[in-house]
Amino acid sequence: MKVRELTADELAARNGVGHEKVAVALGFDEAADGSLAFGRESFDSELLGLEIGRILDARAPTAQAHQELLSELASRARGLGFAQVLRRVDASDLPAVWALERSGFELMDVGVSFVRRLPGPMELPTYDDLVVRPATEDDVRAIVSGMAGSAWGSRYESDPAYTPDRVQALRTRWLWNSYRHRADAFLVGVVDRTATAGYVTCCLDGAGTATGEIELVGTLPAFRRRRVAARILEHALAWFSNRASVVLVRTQATNVAAAALYEQAGFTLHASDLTFRLSLDSRETPCPPSS
Repeated sequence: MKVRELTADELAARNGVGHEKVAVALGFDEAADGSLAFGRESFDSELLGLEIGRILDARAPTAQAHQELLSELASRARGLGFAQVLRRVDASDLPAVWALERSGFELMDVGVSFVRRLPGPMELPTYDDLVVRPATEDDVRAIVSGMAGSAWGSRYESDPAYTPDRVQALRTRWLWNSYRHRADAFLVGVVDRTATAGYVTCCLDGAGTATGEIELVGTLPAFRRRRVAARILEHALAWFSNRASVVLVRTQATNVAAAALYEQAGFTLHASDLTFRLSLDSRETPCPPSS
């Protein structure tokens, strides 16, 4: 079998990915033999100073066919000037994991997702020492100041190609974008009537599936161990209960505190995933072996 470039119509028929998102579309002559769609990660590329792309969809009947698609993608992505290729797969998809590792991809992140089903409208909780309300610009400034420069335990800290100042800039933009348009609700918890203590961002699926997602959860360092995040999360679930029937949230598998927070809020483990990246940048050299 020989890998070839697919037309927009072939791509849409095989995997449903819109051609406007795709920089490279690959497949074999027979649809059943597999296909791959790859697109640019505009946000990460801009903020991290590298051309970064993501495999949007990849389907192959065997690990060997998957590896052939990945090999051809690496060649084409390098020719287009990409420095990194990202791919997130379900942890149970062992043939894909095998193919990624054999193709030079490195594991950068292990994630776990939790789900909570909502039975219907819930009453908004109230607290004596904490007020939960929509964020203001002053709140976001306080959150950026307290959180953007700290470690979030994500792949951004572990990737040697990303400098700390770039990662901080990405997080700053992410928080402001969430406040301005990315999130449908940006809720904060305030103590002593003025001090911003924590936050939760809530997003709704625009496809009309009644599914919500909690994208960011955080507590500013000075207010930790006071159940700030847990109580803002309760408020967020009440907000979702009038708009969605299911709420999803993802965190790193190593973030035991976050996992415990979600389980205490009634979430259950839903899935696990692995994020790999392939470096195409000749400037990045591997670490020398330890002596």
